[in-house]
Amino acid sequence: MTIKEDAGQILLFIYDSYVNDKAKPNAQILLDETKWDGKRVDKAIKYLNDMDSIEVIFTADNRMYGGLTRFILKKITPLGINIVENKPEFKRNFGFEVNLGLLKFSWGASKK
Repeated sequence: MTIKEDAGQILLFIYDSYVNDKAKPNAQILLDETKWDGKRVDKAIKYLNDMDSIEVIFTADNRMYGGLTRFILKKITPLGINIVENKPEFKRNFGFEVNLGLLKFSWGASKK
């Protein structure tokens, strides 16, 4: 997968957590859920933050989880919600299609 595709998968996971009132994902939750290398998750989170689809605070504590900088997810932004809920926009941004009625997470834990 590409960084863009990884970011799309993580944004869907964050969106699902938000609409279903689940706990906000943090570094440890994403590592446990995806089984990805920390650097892979880190790149996807930074990509989403830079495109303003999520708002995160990277902690002053620079300890990392296998390359993943600790962060606090403040929220999924209105832009992030719009991208997820607009199928053509999601595909344009992340390169794959999504069906919100059938969200399943197949993380593809393979190495890049």
